[in-house]
Amino acid sequence: MSLRMWGATLWLGVSAVFTLPAQAATAVLLNNVVALPYGQSQLPPERLKPGQTYQQLKQVDNFDNTGGDDFKPWAGDVELGLVLSSGNTESTAIRANAELLHEMKDFRNKYLIQTLLQRNSQFDDETNTKTRYTTGQRINLVGQSNYKFYRSEHSIFGRAAYLNDRFGAFHEQASVAAGYAKRLYEEGDSYWDFETGPGFAHQETSDGQRSTGIIWFVATNLDYAFSETNSFRQALEWSVSLDGKNSSWQSRSVLTSQVSGQLSMRLSFVMKYDSSPGEFRQKTDTETSATLVYSF
Repeated sequence: MSLRMWGATLWLGVSAVFTLPAQAATAVLLNNVVALPYGQSQLPPERLKPGQTYQQLKQVDNFDNTGGDDFKPWAGDVELGLVLSSGNTESTAIRANAELLHEMKDFRNKYLIQTLLQRNSQFDDETNTKTRYTTGQRINLVGQSNYKFYRSEHSIFGRAAYLNDRFGAFHEQASVAAGYAKRLYEEGDSYWDFETGPGFAHQETSDGQRSTGIIWFVATNLDYAFSETNSFRQALEWSVSLDGKNSSWQSRSVLTSQVSGQLSMRLSFVMKYDSSPGEFRQKTDTETSATLVYSF
């Protein structure tokens, strides 16, 4: 290479180097991609991970204590079902349920309220009068609190439940349980929980027989969102008597479809089994319902 050609090459290289600003705030890359200086990128805030508290996330990741715009500490739904019949047969059935979830720093609290009231009217030809009587009256209350371990899917729970059913095989069923819980799966609004632990149960049958004993409680709950407007829930609970008394399990299958805004329609199927319901009583009860749901 001649001296003249070598000098021209050197001059072009030096010119290309000094064309870019030495203190540029951004670097222009291929395909119109811009690399911002460290600390100036506008990344979306990290969401709270399962089992993680706001305070812990803020200390580790400099997370804003508000938890993001889309985070709601309270969530749940309220459903109402009403059946009215008139004419030769008159009946009224009212079903009102509420299921609430409260997400706190260290705790996840769940509340369940289920009620049913049904009344029928019967016409007496001899007296030419109608007699109104109650054929269904039930209230079920469940409260549970989970203490979440630091940045993990594990927790410990405490649970209390009370059922009063005037026309059921058991007039009263009450239980308390505590143990270990784990979130087996979570993606978006879908999750799968598992819980197990010992407890105590008290029961009174329709004929007045009472019993109290130790139980082992097992539960699993799957919430799966098919889309933004349709979801499915499957809840299973086992209460196994450890001293040979009544054991029970319950399955609750729920399909919810959004109608408009926060209003949805819900189709539910509940099956409950008791091993010792008492004389002349069926061991299995089933219930199918369609209700209107308000979610928040």
